[in-house]
Amino acid sequence: MTFDHPVILFSLLIFIPIFVFDIIARKKRLKLSKELENKIFLSDMFFRLFLALTVIALAGPRWGTGSAPSEYRRGIDIVFAIDISRSMDLLDGQQGASVSRLARGVTIAQETIASVSGARFAAAIGRGSGYLAVPLTFDNEAILVFLESIGVSSITGRSTNLESLIKAASTAFQNTSAARKVIVLISDGEAHSGVMRNAIVNCAREGIIINTVAVGSDDGRQIPERPDDRESRLVYSRRDAAVMRTAAERTGGIYIDGGREDASSNLSSGLLSYSKEIDIAQTDVIDGKKEQKQRRTLFIVFALILYAASKFITRTNTLFNFRLPFLSMIFVMIVFTSCSDGKLLLLEANYLISRGRHNEAIALYLEALNHKEASAYAEYGLGLTLYSLDEGDNALKRYANSQILLEMFSPNEHRELRYRNHYNSGIVFFEEGDYNSAASAFKEALRTDPKRIEAKRNLELSLISLTIESNRQNSTQERQEQRDILFDYLRYEEQEKWKSKEWTPEEDFTGLDY
Repeated sequence: MTFDHPVILFSLLIFIPIFVFDIIARKKRLKLSKELENKIFLSDMFFRLFLALTVIALAGPRWGTGSAPSEYRRGIDIVFAIDISRSMDLLDGQQGASVSRLARGVTIAQETIASVSGARFAAAIGRGSGYLAVPLTFDNEAILVFLESIGVSSITGRSTNLESLIKAASTAFQNTSAARKVIVLISDGEAHSGVMRNAIVNCAREGIIINTVAVGSDDGRQIPERPDDRESRLVYSRRDAAVMRTAAERTGGIYIDGGREDASSNLSSGLLSYSKEIDIAQTDVIDGKKEQKQRRTLFIVFALILYAASKFITRTNTLFNFRLPFLSMIFVMIVFTSCSDGKLLLLEANYLISRGRHNEAIALYLEALNHKEASAYAEYGLGLTLYSLDEGDNALKRYANSQILLEMFSPNEHRELRYRNHYNSGIVFFEEGDYNSAASAFKEALRTDPKRIEAKRNLELSLISLTIESNRQNSTQERQEQRDILFDYLRYEEQEKWKSKEWTPEEDFTGLDY
């Protein structure tokens, strides 16, 4: 056992004069009945133990081991801001290889996503103006598919506005999230419009870190002429490393030379360092080594129980009447100490959810998955957390995983969790407009617990919505058919109206023609 503040343990020396005082007072105490004497003795003993445990709790006791941060990274949101201006098509993205700047930047982003786990990713693109293409999500496949799509097809265009690109990327972050906010700017640094300095100042004020990946070469390449570009002329594009360095330095980020072979590994190490700072403070892990975990809460609980016992024992008529509540408190202590690490992780994660610290809660739920008795509840907790982050599809997957884990138990066990999985799945389906799946989910919830009124109401609402949707589709189809018939009729009438008529023969006229 170790202590965070071992100096506080010197406070235990106060017990020396206390014990001396007890001995003197015991000798001078008047003759009391044996039962009352025992009550006073037990009350004093419990109170002394209460003081001792309080001092130990203040000292910060530790034992046991935590989890390595390499397994559970958390507390970081990353947005890739990718420049898709025309200059990004130039083939000087990597030294010694004919790779475009855009393709090189996309490759670095893909390799970084594979290396940095436990983070949320988003993507923004921009040339004349920027926009958020993929919002923050834990689904790495969505980001990788998007990066693949812009890496294999040329979508570049004229003009570059890095200020607009960074502003679009910063809109992905949520103000309620406690995660570290990081933008990875992938560009050659050339800007034709906008004021880059304004975006840097805004990010620094909002605590957003900008890591820059400068692609291209310092010598530059000529931008090829395009047949459809009337203003095309001989223009050289060079990497502006100074702009990229300034953006990184002003916001506390790092500058990466995109032409180096180790660019992605350097970027990954920098991003992992941000999450590591949070891990040290919240998971009791330092430098990748397991450290003893904080156990202050355990001593506080024991101290409160002993304080209550010291007060309660003097209020009973006999020691026999004290045995039952005292044994009950001992039982509570045993139950509390027998809680597995998985259940304690769930309790801590639930507390973090109530405080809005979703990223930290997700990390604890992921860690609880390693404990068999808590894995099903951890999957359910992940589903609730992802749903609160507007990740409905991923939440459905977690609810389904929780149901699969519950199959190892008998149907009568964990009925509440089974009900909650079905019920919450129905909520997600209903919000997505899939009323048929929502009705099925609510039916399964009622099979688990037929007494739940909220499930019955939502089932009826799903069936009503399904009927309304079906009638709307039929009505829309019927109106479309009526419009088609009316259109055909009007077209026929117009054709008949404007159809050429045959000329009638002129009358015979034998008079003068003037």
